[in-house]
Amino acid sequence: MLLRFVSGPTSSNKTGVILEEAGRRYLNGFKSLIVGPSTDACDEYQSRFNTLFPAIPLEVYHSKRERIESKGSIRIDVERALLDASRGAGRVLAICHATLCNLSSDLDLSEWHCYIDETLDVFHPTELNIHDSHQLFTNNLKSVADGSPYARLVSTNDTALTAIVENRNKDAYRELIKGTAEKILNIHFDCYTIEADYNKLIHRKGMKRKLYCISVLHPRLVSAFGGSTVFSARFQESLHYHLWEQEGVKWEEDIALAARLRFNKHTGYDQTKIYWGLERNYSKTARNKNMDWYDGFISAAKEITADRKHISLENNDIKNTSLLSKSYNSCMISGRSHGLNKYRHIDHAIIVPAMNYSPVAGRFLAERYKFSRDKQVISFACHNIYQAISRTSMRDGDMSRERIWVVPSRTHAEWLSRIFEGSSCISLALNQPPAGNRGRPALFKNDNDRKNQSRTVKKNKARQIGEFVNRIGMDMIENVAFFHKSDGDDSALYIDNFVAYYRSTWFEALERSSGKVIAKKENSYISWLKRQSNKSYSKKDDVPLVSPAFYNPLWVGKGKRGKLNVVFASGIMLDFDNSELNPAELAEIFSDLQIVTYSTYSNSETKLRYRAYIPTTRPMFIPEYMAIVGALIQTIEGAGYQGKDKGPAKPNGSGSASESDRFSIGGNHKRHGIDMSKRGPYSLFHLPCRSPSGQSFFHHHSGPGRTPLDVNQWLTSLPTIEEPEPQDITYNNSYLEEFRALTEHQITGIEEAMNEWFLTGSLSGKGDHAMFDLYQGLRDLHLPLDLMWEQLRCAARTAHSPIDRLKQADRLMNDLKLYRSRLHTDNAA
Repeated sequence: MLLRFVSGPTSSNKTGVILEEAGRRYLNGFKSLIVGPSTDACDEYQSRFNTLFPAIPLEVYHSKRERIESKGSIRIDVERALLDASRGAGRVLAICHATLCNLSSDLDLSEWHCYIDETLDVFHPTELNIHDSHQLFTNNLKSVADGSPYARLVSTNDTALTAIVENRNKDAYRELIKGTAEKILNIHFDCYTIEADYNKLIHRKGMKRKLYCISVLHPRLVSAFGGSTVFSARFQESLHYHLWEQEGVKWEEDIALAARLRFNKHTGYDQTKIYWGLERNYSKTARNKNMDWYDGFISAAKEITADRKHISLENNDIKNTSLLSKSYNSCMISGRSHGLNKYRHIDHAIIVPAMNYSPVAGRFLAERYKFSRDKQVISFACHNIYQAISRTSMRDGDMSRERIWVVPSRTHAEWLSRIFEGSSCISLALNQPPAGNRGRPALFKNDNDRKNQSRTVKKNKARQIGEFVNRIGMDMIENVAFFHKSDGDDSALYIDNFVAYYRSTWFEALERSSGKVIAKKENSYISWLKRQSNKSYSKKDDVPLVSPAFYNPLWVGKGKRGKLNVVFASGIMLDFDNSELNPAELAEIFSDLQIVTYSTYSNSETKLRYRAYIPTTRPMFIPEYMAIVGALIQTIEGAGYQGKDKGPAKPNGSGSASESDRFSIGGNHKRHGIDMSKRGPYSLFHLPCRSPSGQSFFHHHSGPGRTPLDVNQWLTSLPTIEEPEPQDITYNNSYLEEFRALTEHQITGIEEAMNEWFLTGSLSGKGDHAMFDLYQGLRDLHLPLDLMWEQLRCAARTAHSPIDRLKQADRLMNDLKLYRSRLHTDNAA
């Protein structure tokens, strides 16, 4: 297929050439269809055409214009007009790009020449997150493999897809997918998907399954016309030019029409300064991760323009809330600014949109159409910035005026400077934000490290099954309330998988006693936490919470959310309040650990408040959890941070205990701010969210050398507890008969549990947890209640605080007695 093009700079009167050529053809009895990028452009065609040819009618069709004797949609009216032979030989029509793409494929338009003003949107990538509801759409589709990683998506039920497109009942789900359904139905588009991902979606394999639909506008769109010519600035760099060339189009420049342009390059821009802020490629991800830097960039841009009148362009997600939107001298223009000429009295511009294709779309263009990433940046980002800047006074050709243009990155500025000859390319000299890692960071230095880690994980998982599964019964699993986005089918989670996948318990509010279990793989859980960090709440009390602890859903005692009901815990959480230890410094202290740090609702510029989540290789019992938390805090304090607020430094010779510390090198330690009341796994921690102060962050400190905390290794490295002097213990012999009825396993278990108690339980500050551990150990032996009660009371009398321990033993046994009585009643029923 042979198609023509005219590649002239912006403001070189390309539109004027189209209108003049259409008028000349009209006078010679020929028909011309002018296709513009917007409704405003079509209205401008009519105004300019009437000036050039007052006696020639220009028929304009678009959705915002009243249509007399309309027969339905814009498409129907345009097709009737194109095929209407009663209106004479000479004709000129004007429509929008979107209308052209919707015309029927069986029209005979050989008498018409199609003039396309500006490039068409030939590429439409879509990612639909319809993980659980895709059947409503995919049941009407099939994929056709072509030997590449991509497959064609075609309709198997046009009626069903048409109903989705029409969406007469305004259904929200249909509204989400109707644009994609429309492309699949449209004969002018070829729709592709990633074959492997599509099969995973259909067969429900893997996580985060999406429907990828990449629609390419095929050149068959204009095959029915007698001829077609595209007018666009720097057309050979465009995606339109390249994709259609790959699809078989032979492009030929129309030299005669190009010669009628006012000029063919931008010269004389010695008074124009182009400023830029970022050294590397600019994207939404880079902007969102460095909003403080972005605000500084906008402030610098406004300072450079000295608050003079300027046009501006930002992405839709921030254009109503950013610093740039609050400038009273800023005229915000639309992202699709082609043909917009009402700002030609303004000299200056701040054009800072982030325009990059998604990784999936970019990879598709590079692999299937050989359109590299560098070419994508030019055709998408640079061209849109060029079009936006061309809305300014540069259209009038007055080279004596000073112009200041601000663009996001050095790449954009240097590309523009090459086009506008004589212009200066100047850095705003801003501190550059951290570059971060490109792609997923490597977790291991070499393959052997990876294999060793894999073996360790398998050993730890075996330990999970061996030591924790026997504490959970199927009746417990069946009564668990799962969070609605757990990994896998909650109803089919076996006990071993439940233990491996358990991450935390979710609570809607602080006062709620019942929570929902979050069962996710570690990476999925961290990704979920990151998504929570983008949510906003009107007040702190609205922010949900999580606890590392798993609570027995069958618990009948007091304190359903209390520590007595903790079965085990997974992952370590720390609460930093008014801390002088920032997340980067924390990650540096534990350089071998994978750590997630996120700001809380109350975080501000002056008061640093955040949470730290440290994944672990296996779940933990309460004493294990608290021992590791204590070791973590000890390590932090050993690095030069203290728990309490610093007082004023006292003078030399005051005799204060901290004098030598305060006046020595590295003294006057900073405050780590860890909430010491939240050292147990039963504590609650607010989820990540946006802070009203605007000081929000979420960091996942991962990469080479960082792994989850190895529970076994840390427990082994902890200092041993000094054993107390042996104590004389008198057992109650009234239960001798019950002892004789016990199995050897039970007798051995009692001895081990009591020995463990005498080792630690009588020490100051250890009795509470040791008594609960003793209770759990005896309970798991399924002893007679009276015998078990006597053992607990016997141990309590040897405690450092015997009265408190006796009360604790009685409370525990009363709860157990009530639980067993209810269980027997339910079984009898």
